[in-house]
Amino acid sequence: MREMLKDVDKSIFGGAASIYTLLFLFIIIWPSQAEVAVTGTLDFTVKRFGWFYLASFSGVMVVLASLAFGRFGSYKLGNPEDQPEYSFASWIGMLFGAGLGVGLVFWGVYEPLIHYIKPPFGEAKTAEAAQIAMRSMYFHWGLHPWAIYTATGLALAYFRYRHGLDGRISTSLTRILGEKRAHGLVGKMIDMISVVAILAGVGTAIGFAASQFSTGLNSQFGLPDNNLTLVIITSIICVLATVSAMKGVAKGIKIVSDVNMFIIITLLVLAFLFGPTQYLINIFFEALGIYLNDLPSLSLFLDAGGQVAERTGGDWVGMWSIKNFAWWTAFAPFVGVFLADISKGRSIREFVLACAIVPSVLCFMWFTCFGGTAIGLIHSGVFSKQVTESMLAVPQDSLFVFLRQFPLSQVTIAVAMCLVLTLVITSVNSATFAMGAMVSTSKDEPGVAIRAFWGIFMSVNAFLFIWIGGVFTLRSSSLVAALPFMVIILLMLTSMYKSLKDEEAAQKRV
Repeated sequence: MREMLKDVDKSIFGGAASIYTLLFLFIIIWPSQAEVAVTGTLDFTVKRFGWFYLASFSGVMVVLASLAFGRFGSYKLGNPEDQPEYSFASWIGMLFGAGLGVGLVFWGVYEPLIHYIKPPFGEAKTAEAAQIAMRSMYFHWGLHPWAIYTATGLALAYFRYRHGLDGRISTSLTRILGEKRAHGLVGKMIDMISVVAILAGVGTAIGFAASQFSTGLNSQFGLPDNNLTLVIITSIICVLATVSAMKGVAKGIKIVSDVNMFIIITLLVLAFLFGPTQYLINIFFEALGIYLNDLPSLSLFLDAGGQVAERTGGDWVGMWSIKNFAWWTAFAPFVGVFLADISKGRSIREFVLACAIVPSVLCFMWFTCFGGTAIGLIHSGVFSKQVTESMLAVPQDSLFVFLRQFPLSQVTIAVAMCLVLTLVITSVNSATFAMGAMVSTSKDEPGVAIRAFWGIFMSVNAFLFIWIGGVFTLRSSSLVAALPFMVIILLMLTSMYKSLKDEEAAQKRV
């Protein structure tokens, strides 16, 4: 215990633990009241502050573009002689796995189909609806969300490697808060909120991953899809993630991330070859063109007149666009800290372009090959109404139902289930590093003991929430916490830009 607490800021550690304990007790003791309170707060923030999310995401994209293509683009995240620690492919694999978690597998078939069946624009189940569905996916999983990860990671890496600060969120605000506030109560509160947000977000991701893996076991082998199965799966995730985290980035997380990328590329190739190949090529470029053309209007679309809500029977913008963006924001603390940790030696231009564009394109390809194939085969009549309804019945089972329609389904479903595990393990690994850095007083990599502690804590936390049925309340809590963190991200960018200007002015005086 003494070794674990050696480099730990006890006020941040204790404060975050206290806040999270209160949240946990609220949900476990008064589950119904907690669900009503948290859901009500979330709905309020979505309706009242949806404009803030859209404006902020769009503003962040503009700032990042100006940094990448402007005079600061050549600035290195580190000293002039520093070189990247990881190859480009491994670097992309780690940031992709950390940033996506199980969302890619969970929503890959289900969400595009929903937008095809109930499109926000145009007539349902038509060629236009297919284009709109894919455009919606590109918007929800493309440049905007990856820009938020990029902004958070860039600000942290900049202050850590160019100014020698530690890896906490608060230190990246030193330029606007001042050293006293950044290292005082204000800074500590920011780091506490960040730790709590990470715990809630990753706990939810583990719950979703365990749920999807359990569904796969049930559909393939007839194993019961119940709490006992979920406990066993969560325990496996706990052991594998903790062991991997204790190995460190180079020996643990990097290996798991490389496996992720291999599985993702394998599944993409199989879906591309077994699916309607020419249709996939066509819909990819069509949807990409529509997405890029409509990006300015999509970026600020809030359905002020309610036409989309009337067409879809609900608040489509709030349910899909705003909540998706809130979810990305909730994950930004741990993804950003992890991105900073693995990006020493990259230039600002390389960091921005690689982190924002490469993962976006990979997401476009994934949703095209899986969601696009499902839509194409429904549209052409190959998939029956029964198959379509089965894919839409349960979100976590949609990919498995889809894969059963093709050759080698026993193999591809097994591979997809492995991907669920490796992606969530990557997320847990990344989060252990992020939380270790957030509560650490050292500028070095968080120690093995503290990483192991967070890995076990997150998994036990997920198990408890699965057991009491509070995963969705926990998810809503993380989405509520996303709103204040969006403000923090904007302040981080402002702080970095001011510091870059200071550097430029200092160079001119020399």
